[in-house]
Amino acid sequence: MGKTQQSKIAQIKEDVLKKIKPSKKDREFLDSFVKELIRVARIKGEEFGADPCVVGSTGKQTWLKGDHDIDMFMIFPQRLSREDLEKQGMEVAKRISKHFKAKTIIKYAEHPYVQAITKWRGQEFKIDIVPCYRMKSGEKIRSAVDRSPLHLTYILENLEPTLRDEVRLLKQFCKGIGIYGSDVKTEGISGYICELLVINYGHFEDVLKAVAKWQYGQVIDLRTKAEKPKKKFRNPLIIIDPVDSERNAAAALSTKNFIRLIESAKAFIKNPSKKFFFSRPKLLNSREIAKLRKRETKFLGIVFDRPDIIDDILYPQMRKAKRMFAKLLERNEFRVLRAFEWSSQTKSVIVFELETWFLPAIKKMVGPPVYSRKHSRQFLDKYSKTAIFGPYVEDNRWVAEKRRDFRSATDLLRAFLKQDDLKERGVPENLVAPMKKAKVFEHDDMWLFIKKEKSFSQLLKREYF
Repeated sequence: MGKTQQSKIAQIKEDVLKKIKPSKKDREFLDSFVKELIRVARIKGEEFGADPCVVGSTGKQTWLKGDHDIDMFMIFPQRLSREDLEKQGMEVAKRISKHFKAKTIIKYAEHPYVQAITKWRGQEFKIDIVPCYRMKSGEKIRSAVDRSPLHLTYILENLEPTLRDEVRLLKQFCKGIGIYGSDVKTEGISGYICELLVINYGHFEDVLKAVAKWQYGQVIDLRTKAEKPKKKFRNPLIIIDPVDSERNAAAALSTKNFIRLIESAKAFIKNPSKKFFFSRPKLLNSREIAKLRKRETKFLGIVFDRPDIIDDILYPQMRKAKRMFAKLLERNEFRVLRAFEWSSQTKSVIVFELETWFLPAIKKMVGPPVYSRKHSRQFLDKYSKTAIFGPYVEDNRWVAEKRRDFRSATDLLRAFLKQDDLKERGVPENLVAPMKKAKVFEHDDMWLFIKKEKSFSQLLKREYF
């Protein structure tokens, strides 16, 4: 990397940090709220032997400007049963929320927790109040969230304060290329992964230079005693969690986003630009829509009302349904080229692009060799009365031509959705009720849907262009 490029990257980093780094006033304001939050939480949790701990980017001092989301864990003694942990955790969270006159939403991860939304000195804060067990490093966790306080301790002990801005830059870079977040919907890079990468490689540009050379199955192990973990991981990126050697901290990252990160790192090194940090989601333009039309494929979408469930439950079920419908289409000889899932706050859609969507009225059924008496008899018994043409012999095999059950992919999907036993047929539980009222839209209807739903247009823009 030449001096000119180094100078350009340094200037870009400086300019980006001006936009994303909290000012001294921002930090003092957030710190004052966090101190008050912890004070109240300590009082409310004392009766239950629970101690508050602010984790996440706020606790690690790597938060981005404007981010007022706080993860506060209430740490309970290990003697509690899982049932009591949940019960007491919810009670403490409700008491804290009441003090701040917060609007509360009960959410579910591995166990229920409370999201409290409150205003303090004119600013809105969103606080996730999560119960967990008090654990020491090396101890076997009892719930997935138990690691978070250990993550906090590890980062505070190992991330040099001078490198916190490098973490901020890496987070913003991942946001800019659309892969920030380890949630089920995004399948990307978490803030914790950004912190571990900076600890491992150093400055932001050093991280990207390393990323540009990654290969599928890349392994990173920051532990000083690097004994091999007993568990084998099969992921594009494997980062052994420093506080739990049996966990891949990067397990949420999809292969698609792994490749996007590598290609974006290469592109930035080749031609550094601020656009990587602040690229705005773009809509399909008329030229691109025309290009999609010229593919001369068929777009079909199953559109239904979004069920009242969180993204972490919705998206896995939509992906399962997508695979199930794709197999249904393929079994009936409608070839699927691509498939996507998308959801807004009110609508959900599973979209298929088909190579084949309309078939002849008849279907050729190739049977057993004529010399196989038992199977020949079974084939002839089955098709002698139902075949439109045949049975006849071709290349020493029995052949019959029967009427096809479904000539169009649209008719197949519509007929399937009318069935009473959708759950038994493979539709995930939370999607059964809304799918009974689902509609199947075709090619032309999809272009109208794109104009109406901007985030759907953005999805197709990312996938095709």
